[in-house]
Amino acid sequence: MKKLQYSIIGLCSFIALFSCEKDENNLGVNVGGDKNLVGANIIDTFKVVTYNNIEDTIVTDKQSSPQLGAYKSDEIGLAQSAIFVTLKPDTLGIEFPTTDFAVDSLFLTLEIIDVYGSPVNQDFDIYRLDSQVMNDTAYYAFNSLPYTELIGTITINETDSNTYSFPLDTVFANKLLLANTTDMSTDANFSNFFKGIAIVPKNSSLSSNEGAIYSIARTGIKMHLQYHSTDPNPTQTFDTEVIYEVESDEYIFTNSTHDFTGSEVETVLNDSTLGQTVFYTQGLQGCIGKVEFPSLQTWYQDSSSFLINKFEFTVYVEDNSTFTLPTELMLTYKNSSDGTSFTTAVLNTSSNSYSFTISPSELDTQLKTGTAKDMDFTLLVPFPGSNPNQVKIHGGQSAYPPVLKISYTTY
Repeated sequence: MKKLQYSIIGLCSFIALFSCEKDENNLGVNVGGDKNLVGANIIDTFKVVTYNNIEDTIVTDKQSSPQLGAYKSDEIGLAQSAIFVTLKPDTLGIEFPTTDFAVDSLFLTLEIIDVYGSPVNQDFDIYRLDSQVMNDTAYYAFNSLPYTELIGTITINETDSNTYSFPLDTVFANKLLLANTTDMSTDANFSNFFKGIAIVPKNSSLSSNEGAIYSIARTGIKMHLQYHSTDPNPTQTFDTEVIYEVESDEYIFTNSTHDFTGSEVETVLNDSTLGQTVFYTQGLQGCIGKVEFPSLQTWYQDSSSFLINKFEFTVYVEDNSTFTLPTELMLTYKNSSDGTSFTTAVLNTSSNSYSFTISPSELDTQLKTGTAKDMDFTLLVPFPGSNPNQVKIHGGQSAYPPVLKISYTTY
Protein backbone atom coordinates (compact mmCIF):
# COMPACT_ATOMS: atom_id res chain seq x y z
CA MET A 1 0.00 0.00 0.00
CA LYS A 2 1.51 3.33 -0.96
CA LYS A 3 1.92 6.10 1.55
CA LEU A 4 -0.59 8.91 1.26
CA GLN A 5 0.74 11.77 -0.84
CA TYR A 6 0.04 15.23 0.54
CA SER A 7 -0.35 18.41 -1.43
CA ILE A 8 1.05 21.84 -0.72
CA ILE A 9 -2.53 23.08 -0.96
CA GLY A 10 -3.51 20.81 1.91
CA LEU A 11 -0.73 22.29 4.02
CA CYS A 12 -1.88 25.81 3.20
CA SER A 13 -5.41 24.89 4.25
CA PHE A 14 -4.12 23.62 7.58
CA ILE A 15 -2.02 26.75 8.12
CA ALA A 16 -4.97 28.98 7.24
CA LEU A 17 -7.26 27.07 9.59
CA PHE A 18 -5.03 27.33 12.64
CA SER A 19 -3.15 30.54 11.67
CA CYS A 20 -0.06 28.41 12.11
CA GLU A 21 3.53 29.29 11.57
CA LYS A 22 6.29 26.75 11.15
CA ASP A 23 8.63 26.37 14.10
CA GLU A 24 12.06 26.60 12.51
CA ASN A 25 13.82 25.15 15.57
CA ASN A 26 16.84 27.34 15.03
CA LEU A 27 15.85 30.50 16.82
CA GLY A 28 17.81 29.65 19.96
CA VAL A 29 21.47 28.95 20.42
CA ASN A 30 22.84 25.85 22.09
CA VAL A 31 25.23 27.34 24.60
CA GLY A 32 26.04 24.18 26.54
CA GLY A 33 29.70 24.41 25.57
CA ASP A 34 30.21 28.12 26.22
CA LYS A 35 33.17 28.36 28.55
CA ASN A 36 31.98 31.72 29.93
CA LEU A 37 28.88 30.12 31.50
CA VAL A 38 29.05 28.87 35.05
CA GLY A 39 26.79 25.82 34.72
CA ALA A 40 27.18 22.79 32.52
CA ASN A 41 24.60 21.51 30.07
CA ILE A 42 21.90 19.58 32.02
CA ILE A 43 19.00 17.41 30.81
CA ASP A 44 15.79 16.95 32.81
CA THR A 45 12.74 14.79 32.04
CA PHE A 46 9.13 15.62 32.93
CA LYS A 47 5.77 14.05 33.67
CA VAL A 48 3.50 13.81 30.62
CA VAL A 49 -0.32 13.69 30.74
CA THR A 50 -2.08 12.33 27.64
CA TYR A 51 -5.76 12.16 26.63
CA ASN A 52 -8.13 12.61 23.68
CA ASN A 53 -10.45 15.30 22.34
CA ILE A 54 -12.60 15.66 19.23
CA GLU A 55 -11.55 18.00 16.43
CA ASP A 56 -14.55 19.59 14.66
CA THR A 57 -13.07 22.62 12.87
CA ILE A 58 -11.15 21.01 10.03
CA VAL A 59 -11.37 22.86 6.70
CA THR A 60 -12.04 20.44 3.83
CA ASP A 61 -12.54 22.71 0.82
CA LYS A 62 -10.02 23.76 -1.84
CA GLN A 63 -8.42 20.31 -1.90
CA SER A 64 -6.48 18.92 -4.81
CA SER A 65 -6.91 15.36 -3.47
CA PRO A 66 -10.26 15.00 -1.64
CA GLN A 67 -10.92 11.84 0.36
CA LEU A 68 -13.67 9.35 -0.46
CA GLY A 69 -14.64 6.12 1.27
CA ALA A 70 -15.08 4.43 4.63
CA TYR A 71 -13.16 2.17 6.95
CA LYS A 72 -13.74 0.61 10.33
CA SER A 73 -11.02 -0.11 12.85
CA ASP A 74 -10.87 -1.47 16.39
CA GLU A 75 -9.09 1.69 17.44
CA ILE A 76 -11.31 4.52 16.20
CA GLY A 77 -14.50 2.89 14.89
CA LEU A 78 -16.14 3.89 11.60
CA ALA A 79 -14.74 6.78 9.54
CA GLN A 80 -16.48 7.97 6.36
CA SER A 81 -15.81 10.71 3.84
CA ALA A 82 -18.14 11.97 1.09
CA ILE A 83 -17.39 14.36 -1.78
CA PHE A 84 -19.52 17.33 -2.83
CA VAL A 85 -18.58 18.89 -6.16
CA THR A 86 -19.99 21.32 -8.69
CA LEU A 87 -19.22 20.31 -12.27
CA LYS A 88 -19.09 22.51 -15.37
CA PRO A 89 -19.17 21.50 -19.06
CA ASP A 90 -15.80 21.49 -20.77
CA THR A 91 -17.26 23.72 -23.49
CA LEU A 92 -19.93 26.41 -23.18
CA GLY A 93 -22.32 27.37 -25.96
CA ILE A 94 -23.22 23.78 -26.76
CA GLU A 95 -26.65 23.19 -28.31
CA PHE A 96 -28.44 19.88 -27.79
CA PRO A 97 -31.09 18.40 -30.12
CA THR A 98 -34.63 18.47 -28.83
CA THR A 99 -35.82 15.47 -30.86
CA ASP A 100 -34.42 12.46 -32.70
CA PHE A 101 -31.57 11.53 -30.39
CA ALA A 102 -30.63 8.63 -28.12
CA VAL A 103 -28.32 8.47 -25.14
CA ASP A 104 -25.39 6.10 -25.51
CA SER A 105 -23.89 6.41 -22.02
CA LEU A 106 -23.37 8.51 -18.94
CA PHE A 107 -20.45 7.56 -16.76
CA LEU A 108 -18.39 8.96 -13.90
CA THR A 109 -14.59 8.76 -13.88
CA LEU A 110 -12.52 8.93 -10.71
CA GLU A 111 -8.74 9.09 -10.66
CA ILE A 112 -7.54 7.29 -7.53
CA ILE A 113 -4.06 8.40 -6.50
CA ASP A 114 -3.75 6.57 -3.17
CA VAL A 115 -5.51 4.06 -0.93
CA TYR A 116 -5.58 3.88 2.87
CA GLY A 117 -6.89 0.80 4.62
CA SER A 118 -7.97 -2.65 3.45
CA PRO A 119 -10.17 -2.35 0.34
CA VAL A 120 -13.34 -4.39 0.02
CA ASN A 121 -16.43 -3.88 -2.15
CA GLN A 122 -17.79 -0.51 -1.08
CA ASP A 123 -20.96 1.01 -2.52
CA PHE A 124 -21.41 4.73 -3.10
CA ASP A 125 -24.61 6.56 -4.00
CA ILE A 126 -24.31 9.38 -6.52
CA TYR A 127 -26.85 12.19 -6.05
CA ARG A 128 -27.73 15.33 -7.95
CA LEU A 129 -27.11 18.31 -5.69
CA ASP A 130 -29.95 20.69 -4.85
CA SER A 131 -27.45 23.46 -3.99
CA GLN A 132 -24.14 24.20 -5.64
CA VAL A 133 -20.72 24.44 -4.02
CA MET A 134 -19.94 28.14 -3.69
CA ASN A 135 -16.41 29.23 -4.51
CA ASP A 136 -16.47 32.03 -1.93
CA THR A 137 -17.62 29.88 1.01
CA ALA A 138 -15.42 28.06 3.52
CA TYR A 139 -16.49 24.45 4.04
CA TYR A 140 -15.60 22.35 7.07
CA ALA A 141 -15.65 18.60 7.61
CA PHE A 142 -19.10 18.83 9.22
CA ASN A 143 -20.65 20.77 6.30
CA SER A 144 -22.97 19.17 3.78
CA LEU A 145 -25.32 20.19 0.96
CA PRO A 146 -28.87 18.98 0.27
CA TYR A 147 -29.53 16.33 -2.35
CA THR A 148 -32.58 14.28 -3.31
CA GLU A 149 -32.28 12.69 -6.76
CA LEU A 150 -30.28 9.46 -6.94
CA ILE A 151 -28.51 9.22 -10.30
CA GLY A 152 -26.48 6.05 -9.76
CA THR A 153 -24.79 3.63 -7.39
CA ILE A 154 -21.22 2.54 -7.93
CA THR A 155 -18.91 -0.02 -6.32
CA ILE A 156 -15.22 0.59 -5.65
CA ASN A 157 -12.70 -2.03 -4.60
CA GLU A 158 -9.27 -0.96 -5.78
CA THR A 159 -5.73 -1.23 -4.48
CA ASP A 160 -3.85 0.66 -7.19
CA SER A 161 -3.76 4.22 -8.43
CA ASN A 162 -5.50 4.62 -11.78
CA THR A 163 -8.53 6.18 -13.46
CA TYR A 164 -11.72 4.14 -13.12
CA SER A 165 -15.09 4.51 -14.88
CA PHE A 166 -18.54 3.88 -13.41
CA PRO A 167 -21.85 3.93 -15.32
CA LEU A 168 -24.64 6.26 -14.16
CA ASP A 169 -28.39 6.34 -14.82
CA THR A 170 -29.21 7.11 -18.47
CA VAL A 171 -32.58 8.51 -17.36
CA PHE A 172 -30.61 11.31 -15.72
CA ALA A 173 -28.52 11.64 -18.89
CA ASN A 174 -31.71 12.57 -20.75
CA LYS A 175 -32.33 15.29 -18.14
CA LEU A 176 -28.89 16.76 -18.83
CA LEU A 177 -29.83 16.99 -22.51
CA LEU A 178 -32.76 19.23 -21.54
CA ALA A 179 -30.32 22.10 -20.98
CA ASN A 180 -31.20 24.86 -23.43
CA THR A 181 -28.91 27.41 -25.06
CA THR A 182 -29.35 29.81 -22.13
CA ASP A 183 -28.41 27.11 -19.62
CA MET A 184 -25.28 26.33 -21.63
CA SER A 185 -24.28 29.95 -22.25
CA THR A 186 -22.36 30.74 -19.04
CA ASP A 187 -20.95 28.95 -15.99
CA ALA A 188 -23.45 30.73 -13.76
CA ASN A 189 -26.42 29.76 -15.93
CA PHE A 190 -25.30 26.15 -16.12
CA SER A 191 -24.81 25.95 -12.34
CA ASN A 192 -28.40 27.13 -11.93
CA PHE A 193 -29.48 24.27 -14.18
CA PHE A 194 -27.19 21.58 -12.73
CA LYS A 195 -25.72 22.18 -9.27
CA GLY A 196 -23.30 19.23 -9.19
CA ILE A 197 -23.09 15.83 -7.51
CA ALA A 198 -22.55 14.24 -4.12
CA ILE A 199 -20.63 10.96 -3.89
CA VAL A 200 -21.71 9.38 -0.61
CA PRO A 201 -20.55 6.11 0.99
CA LYS A 202 -23.56 3.91 1.70
CA ASN A 203 -24.14 2.84 5.27
CA SER A 204 -22.31 -0.43 5.14
CA SER A 205 -21.76 -3.36 7.44
CA LEU A 206 -17.97 -3.23 7.32
CA SER A 207 -16.28 -5.78 9.49
CA SER A 208 -13.64 -4.67 11.94
CA ASN A 209 -10.37 -3.54 10.38
CA GLU A 210 -11.58 -3.42 6.80
CA GLY A 211 -12.59 -0.78 4.30
CA ALA A 212 -10.61 1.98 2.63
CA ILE A 213 -10.57 5.70 2.05
CA TYR A 214 -9.38 6.74 -1.40
CA SER A 215 -7.43 9.85 -2.25
CA ILE A 216 -9.02 11.22 -5.44
CA ALA A 217 -7.35 13.64 -7.85
CA ARG A 218 -9.60 16.67 -8.16
CA THR A 219 -8.81 16.95 -11.88
CA GLY A 220 -9.76 13.28 -12.32
CA ILE A 221 -13.40 13.71 -11.24
CA LYS A 222 -15.42 13.92 -14.45
CA MET A 223 -18.81 12.97 -15.83
CA HIS A 224 -19.04 11.93 -19.48
CA LEU A 225 -22.25 12.16 -21.54
CA GLN A 226 -22.43 10.51 -24.96
CA TYR A 227 -25.40 10.41 -27.34
CA HIS A 228 -26.15 10.18 -31.05
CA SER A 229 -28.72 11.52 -33.50
CA THR A 230 -31.47 9.23 -34.74
CA ASP A 231 -32.58 11.64 -37.44
CA PRO A 232 -32.11 9.87 -40.80
CA ASN A 233 -31.80 13.23 -42.56
CA PRO A 234 -30.12 15.60 -40.08
CA THR A 235 -29.97 19.27 -40.97
CA GLN A 236 -27.80 20.31 -38.00
CA THR A 237 -24.60 18.94 -36.48
CA PHE A 238 -24.35 18.54 -32.71
CA ASP A 239 -21.52 17.76 -30.33
CA THR A 240 -22.29 14.19 -29.30
CA GLU A 241 -20.02 14.05 -26.26
CA VAL A 242 -19.87 16.45 -23.31
CA ILE A 243 -17.47 16.19 -20.38
CA TYR A 244 -18.45 17.80 -17.09
CA GLU A 245 -15.45 18.53 -14.87
CA VAL A 246 -14.30 20.45 -11.79
CA GLU A 247 -13.38 23.97 -12.83
CA SER A 248 -11.11 24.55 -9.82
CA ASP A 249 -10.57 23.27 -6.29
CA GLU A 250 -12.88 26.06 -5.04
CA TYR A 251 -15.84 23.96 -6.21
CA ILE A 252 -15.23 20.85 -4.15
CA PHE A 253 -15.22 19.85 -0.48
CA THR A 254 -15.57 16.74 1.64
CA ASN A 255 -17.90 15.85 4.50
CA SER A 256 -16.45 13.54 7.16
CA THR A 257 -18.32 11.59 9.81
CA HIS A 258 -17.12 9.34 12.61
CA ASP A 259 -18.85 6.77 14.75
CA PHE A 260 -16.69 5.85 17.73
CA THR A 261 -19.25 3.38 19.13
CA GLY A 262 -17.57 0.27 20.48
CA SER A 263 -14.07 1.45 19.59
CA GLU A 264 -11.04 1.77 21.82
CA VAL A 265 -11.02 5.55 21.57
CA GLU A 266 -14.63 5.74 22.77
CA THR A 267 -13.51 4.62 26.23
CA VAL A 268 -10.77 7.28 26.30
CA LEU A 269 -13.19 10.00 25.19
CA ASN A 270 -15.55 8.96 27.99
CA ASP A 271 -12.79 8.73 30.60
CA SER A 272 -9.78 10.94 29.88
CA THR A 273 -7.63 9.18 32.51
CA LEU A 274 -7.55 6.10 30.26
CA GLY A 275 -5.49 8.18 27.83
CA GLN A 276 -2.60 7.68 30.19
CA THR A 277 -2.42 4.11 28.87
CA VAL A 278 -3.10 4.73 25.17
CA PHE A 279 -4.51 7.65 23.21
CA TYR A 280 -5.12 8.34 19.53
CA THR A 281 -5.01 10.86 16.75
CA GLN A 282 -6.79 10.74 13.38
CA GLY A 283 -7.51 12.96 10.40
CA LEU A 284 -10.81 13.97 8.80
CA GLN A 285 -12.42 15.55 11.86
CA GLY A 286 -11.60 12.58 14.04
CA CYS A 287 -10.08 12.38 17.49
CA ILE A 288 -6.93 14.33 18.32
CA GLY A 289 -4.19 13.63 20.84
CA LYS A 290 -3.73 16.12 23.68
CA VAL A 291 -0.55 16.45 25.74
CA GLU A 292 0.18 18.36 28.95
CA PHE A 293 3.36 18.85 30.97
CA PRO A 294 1.92 19.78 34.39
CA SER A 295 5.23 20.26 36.20
CA LEU A 296 7.04 22.24 33.51
CA GLN A 297 6.15 25.78 34.60
CA THR A 298 6.67 25.00 38.29
CA TRP A 299 10.04 23.43 37.52
CA TYR A 300 11.20 26.64 35.90
CA GLN A 301 9.93 28.91 38.65
CA ASP A 302 11.47 26.80 41.40
CA SER A 303 14.94 26.63 39.91
CA SER A 304 17.86 28.97 39.55
CA SER A 305 18.46 31.05 36.43
CA PHE A 306 19.16 29.05 33.31
CA LEU A 307 18.93 29.17 29.54
CA ILE A 308 16.97 26.59 27.53
CA ASN A 309 19.09 24.83 24.91
CA LYS A 310 16.74 22.16 23.55
CA PHE A 311 13.15 20.89 23.80
CA GLU A 312 12.72 17.31 22.61
CA PHE A 313 9.44 15.44 22.92
CA THR A 314 9.21 11.81 21.81
CA VAL A 315 6.08 9.67 21.50
CA TYR A 316 5.97 5.94 20.87
CA VAL A 317 3.27 4.43 18.67
CA GLU A 318 1.81 1.03 17.91
CA ASP A 319 2.31 -0.44 14.46
CA ASN A 320 -0.74 -1.52 12.49
CA SER A 321 -0.51 -3.80 9.46
CA THR A 322 -3.87 -2.66 8.07
CA PHE A 323 -3.85 1.07 8.80
CA THR A 324 -0.24 2.01 8.22
CA LEU A 325 1.52 4.66 10.26
CA PRO A 326 1.99 8.06 8.59
CA THR A 327 5.48 9.11 7.59
CA GLU A 328 5.08 12.23 9.71
CA LEU A 329 3.15 13.49 12.72
CA MET A 330 2.51 17.10 13.65
CA LEU A 331 2.71 18.82 17.05
CA THR A 332 0.89 22.14 17.35
CA TYR A 333 1.02 24.61 20.23
CA LYS A 334 0.06 28.13 21.18
CA ASN A 335 3.03 30.40 20.66
CA SER A 336 4.14 33.51 22.54
CA SER A 337 2.49 35.75 19.94
CA ASP A 338 -0.96 34.27 20.68
CA GLY A 339 -0.93 32.36 17.40
CA THR A 340 -0.48 28.67 16.72
CA SER A 341 2.80 27.14 15.60
CA PHE A 342 3.53 23.62 14.46
CA THR A 343 6.48 21.32 14.08
CA THR A 344 6.68 17.90 12.44
CA ALA A 345 8.54 14.68 13.17
CA VAL A 346 9.39 11.77 10.89
CA LEU A 347 8.57 8.21 11.89
CA ASN A 348 11.54 6.30 13.30
CA THR A 349 10.69 2.83 12.03
CA SER A 350 13.21 1.06 14.25
CA SER A 351 11.63 2.35 17.46
CA ASN A 352 8.13 3.26 16.16
CA SER A 353 8.53 6.77 17.51
CA TYR A 354 8.29 10.42 16.52
CA SER A 355 10.60 13.03 18.10
CA PHE A 356 9.60 16.70 18.02
CA THR A 357 11.67 19.77 18.81
CA ILE A 358 10.61 23.38 19.19
CA SER A 359 12.80 26.45 19.27
CA PRO A 360 14.61 26.95 22.60
CA SER A 361 13.95 30.68 22.59
CA GLU A 362 10.19 30.12 22.18
CA LEU A 363 10.06 27.83 25.20
CA ASP A 364 12.35 30.14 27.16
CA THR A 365 10.03 33.09 26.48
CA GLN A 366 6.93 31.19 27.56
CA LEU A 367 8.58 29.91 30.72
CA LYS A 368 9.69 33.42 31.66
CA THR A 369 6.20 34.86 31.07
CA GLY A 370 4.47 32.00 32.88
CA THR A 371 2.47 30.88 29.82
CA ALA A 372 4.15 27.50 29.24
CA LYS A 373 1.30 25.81 31.10
CA ASP A 374 -1.14 27.15 28.49
CA MET A 375 0.68 26.08 25.30
CA ASP A 376 -2.09 23.57 24.44
CA PHE A 377 0.05 20.88 22.81
CA THR A 378 -1.85 18.77 20.27
CA LEU A 379 -0.77 15.78 18.20
CA LEU A 380 -2.26 15.65 14.70
CA VAL A 381 -1.74 13.82 11.46
CA PRO A 382 -0.43 16.33 8.87
CA PHE A 383 -3.03 17.96 6.63
CA PRO A 384 -5.94 16.63 8.73
CA GLY A 385 -8.56 17.79 6.24
CA SER A 386 -7.20 15.48 3.55
CA ASN A 387 -5.58 12.72 5.57
CA PRO A 388 -7.43 9.61 6.81
CA ASN A 389 -4.50 8.22 8.82
CA GLN A 390 -5.01 7.00 12.36
CA VAL A 391 -2.31 6.54 15.02
CA LYS A 392 -2.42 4.69 18.35
CA ILE A 393 0.00 6.33 20.79
CA HIS A 394 1.33 4.97 24.07
CA GLY A 395 0.21 7.15 26.97
CA GLY A 396 1.96 8.79 29.90
CA GLN A 397 1.68 5.77 32.20
CA SER A 398 2.20 3.01 29.64
CA ALA A 399 5.17 0.70 29.23
CA TYR A 400 6.47 3.06 26.52
CA PRO A 401 5.50 6.52 27.79
CA PRO A 402 6.16 9.76 25.92
CA VAL A 403 9.38 11.45 27.01
CA LEU A 404 10.01 15.18 27.30
CA LYS A 405 13.66 16.11 27.65
CA ILE A 406 14.78 19.68 28.21
CA SER A 407 18.42 20.56 27.90
CA TYR A 408 19.45 23.76 29.69
CA THR A 409 22.42 25.62 31.09
CA THR A 410 22.51 27.32 34.47
CA TYR A 411 24.15 30.71 34.88
